[in-house]
Amino acid sequence: MTGYPKKGEIYLINKKIPALILSNDIHNQYSPLITVAPLSSKTNKVYPFEIYISKTMAGLHENSKIMIIQLRSIDKKRLINKIGNIEDKEVINKINQVITEHFDL
Repeated sequence: MTGYPKKGEIYLINKKIPALILSNDIHNQYSPLITVAPLSSKTNKVYPFEIYISKTMAGLHENSKIMIIQLRSIDKKRLINKIGNIEDKEVINKINQVITEHFDL
């Protein structure tokens, strides 16, 4: 990996789990840890605390959902390769809204 992972990028973690980078770029540049939300392709039920994204939106193989309630910090060494990134402002706003509601900010 060249550079550092950036907020909004989706990486494959441990060769099987896609995850969205949520921590800010300054943190991502200097810390060995990053904060991510895993993605799931099980989209038959998308709860209000999850965000649906289509496969064409971020270079995914399947339609997916971002599971905000499963936020976690992981070592950057676990990032295998970049899959894509979220650029859609509506989706970014929804992610920020769900995080704000989840933590009652």
